[in-house]
Amino acid sequence: MSLHEQIFTIIISILYGNLSYFVFKKTKKSIYKSKKIYAFFNSLLFTLNLAIIYFIIIYYINDGIINILLIFLVLISFLSYSYFDLQKKCKNMTNWL
Repeated sequence: MSLHEQIFTIIISILYGNLSYFVFKKTKKSIYKSKKIYAFFNSLLFTLNLAIIYFIIIYYINDGIINILLIFLVLISFLSYSYFDLQKKCKNMTNWL
């Protein structure tokens, strides 16, 4: 894998982690509003769809070479985006007081 492919893959992984958090945030109410068994299957299908889409994107970028660091980048960007979103919500809540 060339340096250009590695950099492009890292950027795509970070952006995909942020995008997956945004989509999760928008669909969270509809997933967990239903019964527990439906919520379980909905969240399972949601996670599988996100994973399949990510693997398809990686397959087209670098011929399907999945590195464990790329998956860590997606998780780190997902968690950091959720952390910054939580910080923003806490700051907004303290402004109410």
